[in-house]
Amino acid sequence: MKRTGTVCNLLMFLFIVCLLTGCWDKEELEDKAYVIGLGIDHSNHKGKIKVTMLLANPEVGSMQGGGGSTEKPREIITFDANDLIAAKGTANAIISRNISYELLKIFVVSEEYAKDPNFLSTFSDVQKDKEIRLDSHLAVSKENASEFFLKNRPKMETRPHKYFQYMVTHGIENGLIPDSTLFRFFTTTYRETELFLAMYVSAEKDKNPKAHQEDEYMAGQVNATGELDDTQFMGAAVFRNGVMIGKLNGQETRVVNILDDTTNIKDILIDLPDPFSNKKKQLAARILKTKGNKVKMNVKSARLKIDITVPLKIEIMSNPSMVDFSEKRNQQIVKRQIINHLKKVNEKFFKKTQTKLKGVPYPLSMYARRYFGTIQEYKKFNWRKSYLNADIRVHPNIQIIDYGKQTKSLKR
Repeated sequence: MKRTGTVCNLLMFLFIVCLLTGCWDKEELEDKAYVIGLGIDHSNHKGKIKVTMLLANPEVGSMQGGGGSTEKPREIITFDANDLIAAKGTANAIISRNISYELLKIFVVSEEYAKDPNFLSTFSDVQKDKEIRLDSHLAVSKENASEFFLKNRPKMETRPHKYFQYMVTHGIENGLIPDSTLFRFFTTTYRETELFLAMYVSAEKDKNPKAHQEDEYMAGQVNATGELDDTQFMGAAVFRNGVMIGKLNGQETRVVNILDDTTNIKDILIDLPDPFSNKKKQLAARILKTKGNKVKMNVKSARLKIDITVPLKIEIMSNPSMVDFSEKRNQQIVKRQIINHLKKVNEKFFKKTQTKLKGVPYPLSMYARRYFGTIQEYKKFNWRKSYLNADIRVHPNIQIIDYGKQTKSLKR
């Protein structure tokens, strides 16, 4: 009997293995239409939203599609829907292939709809779809999201998923846009102690834009010409409790990325005032952040006091005044100028957060929690109210590791 039972178990095991090796549930790549970007706008119909889908053709640019394929690399559709999840079913009445959110890279919301109090309740549905990953990014467009996708026609990238991957990755590395993943959005919104930053984008250039410093622009303000796409990623949209309340330009967004130790920013290129020039010339420099910030707070005083030490390494990349940086005196002058400039830019930013935004757009409140023994004590402290009147001082701790190639002064 024991031998018979062993044989039965073996036969059952072999039967199960045969079932597992079948291909009855396989899905072919060409059977799906992959949504790379999803746009959300106001609808003219009450209770509905306008959804725009940027669909990528997986065969274009692949070995299976071949180099001589005449199929389009993308397709864009816009329609009214009740929500983002059921919108896939509606889209299948138009698109022959099965709609999938598995490769969804970016959500684009129009600035108008991002300011609507109903935005959060609509957008929260994305957490319920198993295909949507929380490492997708949220962006706010100056124009309607449907117009943004239609006008977005990159010249160098045929495949749309690669284009958005490069733009988002490089923008975050340069510090000009925030790392606005869905995970950050919902975590910040539910925590309610700080503000959330979404990347700001536009496919419409401003008419007669004013000239600014290289990082003081918003998307759409950079006056670039030539054979290029007009789409720009720069700056940030500020959210409180899931609703947009303001904007930050590229420079202010960089400040946040440097202050926030949870971002992936490592080095950025910027222009700094040249202390040796009377003609407002600029020094090109690379800023490297290799260590975390040191934050000290005095929560016991009548007014909250915050001291932030920011350790940075600087590489001087240009020398428009042709100064000899081998001299210690000149090194001290340029170092003092950089410290004063960074201190001024940071404290100006914090002033804006206290007076206009009424909150801080990165998890600074996490540093305050360690000063309290219990959650009840922290809640009684009331971070949001205390922050608005806080005395905030920023101390750039810089180390100039390279002064660039030294050349002989030119005779004028």
